[in-house]
Parts: sequence; C-alpha cells; structure tokens
Amino acid sequence: MQMGQSRRLKICRQIIINITKKQDCGKLKPKRRRMNFQTQQQKESSEVDAPNNTPAVKLTRLPFLETHVMELEKSKCSVQLTEDCTQMSLCFKQQNNNSERPDCTSDSRTTIASDASQMESSFNESPSPSEHIPTEGTPEWQSDNETYREDIGNDSPVFLWQGGSDGEDLNEESRSLDFRAVSSEDRLFVCPVTLKKLMAGSAQALTGEDDELFETSVVLCRQSLSLVYSTIDENYTEGTLQLLSDLLQPGYYPPKDITSHLLRGILLDPKCSYHLCVQAFNLLMRTQRHHMADKTTIPWDWELLTSVMSSQRHQCEVVRMLLEYIVQTLEDDFQAKSCTSALHHSIAKATLSCDQQFPRVRDVIKWLFSAIIKSTELEESKEATRERNEQIRMVSIFQRMLSLALEVDRSPALNSAKLSQELFDMLISNMPLRAHRMLLLDSLQSKLLRCKLLEYLLDYSCPLKISLPMSLSLLLHFLKNCTLAPDPTDGDDRWQRWEELVHLLWMLLLSYNKAMKGYLCRSFAEQKGSVGTSVYKPDDMVWKPAVREAVEAFLSRSQADIGQALPLHVEESLTYLQDHLLDVCQC
Repeated sequence: MQMGQSRRLKICRQIIINITKKQDCGKLKPKRRRMNFQTQQQKESSEVDAPNNTPAVKLTRLPFLETHVMELEKSKCSVQLTEDCTQMSLCFKQQNNNSERPDCTSDSRTTIASDASQMESSFNESPSPSEHIPTEGTPEWQSDNETYREDIGNDSPVFLWQGGSDGEDLNEESRSLDFRAVSSEDRLFVCPVTLKKLMAGSAQALTGEDDELFETSVVLCRQSLSLVYSTIDENYTEGTLQLLSDLLQPGYYPPKDITSHLLRGILLDPKCSYHLCVQAFNLLMRTQRHHMADKTTIPWDWELLTSVMSSQRHQCEVVRMLLEYIVQTLEDDFQAKSCTSALHHSIAKATLSCDQQFPRVRDVIKWLFSAIIKSTELEESKEATRERNEQIRMVSIFQRMLSLALEVDRSPALNSAKLSQELFDMLISNMPLRAHRMLLLDSLQSKLLRCKLLEYLLDYSCPLKISLPMSLSLLLHFLKNCTLAPDPTDGDDRWQRWEELVHLLWMLLLSYNKAMKGYLCRSFAEQKGSVGTSVYKPDDMVWKPAVREAVEAFLSRSQADIGQALPLHVEESLTYLQDHLLDVCQC
C-alpha cells in the first residue's frame, strides 16, 4: 500500500515537472500553416532590412492577383502605412540603392519592423498550448478557442487599399496596378467553376484545393505518452485525464488504445464518478474534433453498444454520452466519405446499412421506442424529470442514426419503405398513446421517412381503402374518410382525436411537398449540387369542388362523433389546410 502511494506521489511530481519543463518530444507545438509563424516573422523582418529595391510588405498571393503582384515587384514600389497601421497605400516613387528613402517608406518599414518584433517576442513569451490549463468554470469550447487564438496571434492586421478607382489622381501605371479598377460588368461576373463548387457544397470553393489551415494530424509519440501509460497502469484516473487534457491540441491525437481506455476504462466504468465520466467524454469529443475516427481507429463496436443498451449498470447520462460520441463519429465520417464518393467505406455503411445490417437497424428502432416510452412517463420528481430529459435527448440521437441508415445505401426511397414499415409495425403494436405517436413523428429528421410513415398510419385508420400512390388525391381521400381511434387519455374531450387528425394531415402535406422534390429520392451524394423542383404526378391534379367536399365530410363526421362543432382553433387549422389545397388546384 505504501509502495503504491509512493509511486503515485512520484507520478504527480513528474507531472508537475513535465508541465513546467517540457521534454523535446513532449513539447508539442500546434500544427501551423505551410510556413511556420516564427519563420514567417523572421522572413518579413529580413525583407524590411533588405535594400530599397524590394517591396516593404510581403503580400499574400491570391491566385487572381498573381499578375498584379508580379507587376508590383517589377515597379519597385513601396507601401505607405497610416499612423494607426490600419490602412496602407502604394508609394510609386522610383527607388534605387543610392537614392534617399522617401519618408513614407522609412515610416512604414519602421512600423512594420517594430510590429513584427513585438509579435515575435509575444509569441516566444506566450506559454505553449500544452501548458494551457483552463480556469475553473471555463467552457470547453472557450478554452479550445483560446488555444487557436494563441496559434494565430491575437492581433491580425487588416490592410485596406486606397486610391485608384476611388478618384485619387494617379498615373496610368498606378491605375493598372489597382485591382479594383474594373468595370461594373466584370464585378458582377460569376465564375462558373466556382459556382459549381458552391452548389456542390465544396469547402474548397473559394480557396485552392491544397490550401489547408493545418497539416495532416499526427499521432502523439510514445515518449510524450509515457506518463499517461504510467497513470493507467496505476489506475490513477485523475492523472490520466489531466495529462491528456494538456497534451490534446490541434494537429495531434492519441492512439486507439488511449481512446479505448477513455471510453471503456473511464466513461463506461461504473466505479468512476460522474465528473470523471464527463471529463473522459469531453476528451473523446476533443479528439474527434482534432482527428476524425474511421473504421480502423474508432474505439467502439456494435457489440459494446448492444451490451451497454441491454444492461442496467450505467447511469442514463453515461449512456447518452456514449450514444452522442458514437453518432458524432458516424456523422463526421459520413460527411467526409460523401465528399469523396466513398460512402461504401464509411462507418455507417459497416454498421447501419439497411441492405447489409438491417437487424442492427431494428435494434436502433427498438431502443428508440423504449426511449420514447420512458420520456413520456408521468411520474413527477426531480429524478424522474432528469431521466425524461436524458431520454428525450436519446430519442434525437436514435433518429440521427435512422437518418444515416436511410441515406447510406444509395437507395433512400427503398430504405424509407423498409424503415417506415418497421416503424409502423412497432408503433401499432407497442404505442397506443397519442403522446408516443406525436413524439415519434415530431422527432423524425427525414421528411421522406415521415411522409411514408404517415401514409401507413392514415391508411390504417381509413375504413375505405383505395389503390392510389402517395399524392394530393390520396391526401384528400384521407381527409374525407379517416377516423382515428380514441386515445385513452382523452376522457370526455373527444375532439382531441380530430385535432390530431388535422395535425397529421398537415404533417403529411408538408412532408409530401418535400418528397415531391426529386432529390429526396436520390442518394446523399447525388443530392449535392442539385436544386430540387416539385414534380407533379397525374394523381396530384385536384379540383376545388373535391377539396370543399372533403372538408365538408370531415366536419360532418367530427360533429356526429362529438355531438357539437369543433373547437375554434381546430376549425381554424382545418380552414388553413383547405386554403392551401385550393391554392394548388387546377380549376
């Protein structure tokens, strides 16, 4: 026992030494742009001290300004800065090595040199991000932003060009150098290539394909993680979390065995306190932000998820954090793979494919219904309220899983039919209450899936069947003939089921308006870059007398059921529905 305490004290001392005196491998610097910040400052300083025939300021070369930069270098111009260093203009006086410097040039060079030296000294004196420990109460995202701010410097000057086209009297040579001196037609010109990239959602539309803010992330070396492994061997969880919190930064990520320990050894350890589980969850999410996991690096598998969902050992908050981390890895990888048309290599394809892994999709639906039932329990207590809130968050997470399952197979129309049939079967067998039905429908993230499920539900409640595909004509048929079963919670308020029917018809109409746009029936990759337009089928051709007849039939059936007119707010919603349908009628 004394030997274990002695070794733990030694580890603690070593942690303090590691924080104050960095080892060569442990002293990690954030990944920079292609040019290191210090190197760039030294290069600018050397350019300031160069002979007079060099430009006074190093300009970042944008692709469309390359020609003007070359002309600027040939013209041997200097740059004039204002006293507050917020604006600058070109000084077109010809210079040579023997001539006296103009005042504007010397002032600008002195200002730039002093600013560069101040920035460089502040950068050298600032602590390393690995030494940065957030103060108590500082949010996770705010501490990350401070780390990024340290990477790029707090004050990034913005230069505003003057002269030229604004009316300043310059010679023809200066006018040719002013990139704003263009015609109004040229200013309104849109590059078709850039427009295509923007429509396709490319993140590199306005910058070059190789313009990356950070270089490729690298795994933390074994030497820098030596103390982390020591704390893991000693089961010193607080030390493990503190060391990893110091080491994790943009450009570096821990190996898979470390993330597996955070997930399985801390977050899912029933013996760990809640605040330690929260710290482990935050580190996992930080790691995911710095380096997205793929099929080879994810620390979880479906067996782990199934065992957690089937056991009762973990708190609901811990289960929700596990689900949130899993879905984040699924969505990040899905987005990355869809940009490269490699969805068949994604984590979602391997775990939630309706074509290949539909039993797992059924598990998600089963967990979804369980969370819906738990989130609508009426017990009133502080603990019950906390449990309901966590279950509602889980409902949203499971719906995100179903959206991925719908999109990952290149056939969302077929997948929506399979998923909606599965949801419908589960709904009519396990969920007789309106609260369950409405939470399921409201939380569905896919409009196509909601449209198919509503079609099944309303057809189930319609005594008069008709062989029509989903269309406006079918919606009128539901409006004219559907009658929902009474809900056990209604009591004497029988009008509530008619209010629910109007609400379901509205949801069906809005969902179908989205489903009418052809891109909802194409895969996620095929949807990018396309603008959906409504496609009307022959069954969508409805007439105003048919709309009025269906509304009158609805009012007649509802009044016969409840013995009086519908409440005013229900009639108002029905009137809006009728007006909307009349607007799309042909005659």
